[in-house]
Amino acid sequence: MTAAAKHLTPVMLELGGKCPAVVDELSSSWDIEMTIRRILAGKFGICAGQACIGIDYILVEKKFKSTLVQQMKVFIKKLFREDPKETNTIARIINKNHLMRLKNLLDEPLVKASIVYGGSIDEDHLFIEPTILVDPPLNAAIMNEEIFGPLLPIITLEKIEDCIEFIRSRPRPLAIYAFTKNEKLKRRLISETSSGSLTFNDTIVQYVADSLPFGGVGESGFGRYHGKFSFDAFTHEKAVVKRNFLTDVWFRSPPWNDHKLELFRSIYRYDYLDLVLITLGIKKKSKKP
Repeated sequence: MTAAAKHLTPVMLELGGKCPAVVDELSSSWDIEMTIRRILAGKFGICAGQACIGIDYILVEKKFKSTLVQQMKVFIKKLFREDPKETNTIARIINKNHLMRLKNLLDEPLVKASIVYGGSIDEDHLFIEPTILVDPPLNAAIMNEEIFGPLLPIITLEKIEDCIEFIRSRPRPLAIYAFTKNEKLKRRLISETSSGSLTFNDTIVQYVADSLPFGGVGESGFGRYHGKFSFDAFTHEKAVVKRNFLTDVWFRSPPWNDHKLELFRSIYRYDYLDLVLITLGIKKKSKKP
């Protein structure tokens, strides 16, 4: 932005952020399975979480936490096999510095104590296994920095509606994912939260659809692109006006008087009937200053 400002060049800025996934209580076993599969694919399956639109943490009711965690453990093994490092079913961390940053996030004592699955790290092979944490401290770095890796905190709430206040209390994310059949909750998430995108009952698909604009808001960036939105974002629409010399609006030029002022007021209000009545002298002068 600094470099562009020197030349007065407009820019678009896409940042990451901590993208939450809201998981409502689901009763159908099929709905639960699809939710788990889509969460795991959206978190661990996309570059081992090294994606700006990947899920950063999950918000869930306390009473549904056990079901969620249990099913996630089962499906991690189904999707990524018993030993994902050996089967190469999950990506490596991009470099040693990034791996050490992730390792430091886990090494905080209270964070390490919240691990319920995974946590092993192979520095030589740049590998971190899928890791689930439950209620790590909210003031810990893992809950305040963008994780960008295969670490998935789960934060429990008394009731799922509390997710709105939780999300609003933090920087605006690039994406929000919400798994729910509750139409009222959907409407509240749409109207009461701010994010680059909001996806119900799936992950990542909003990025793939080139008919939808993609971009952040506030701390997660500004501007939008993808498909025609990219063309529009990097195109200047130059206005071109052509007129002839045959006619003109007589009251656009000085000298000014109250009658011309009344005509201008009508134009600014797009009140063309009023304009005609004033021109014909049918309507009296307005008392407005």
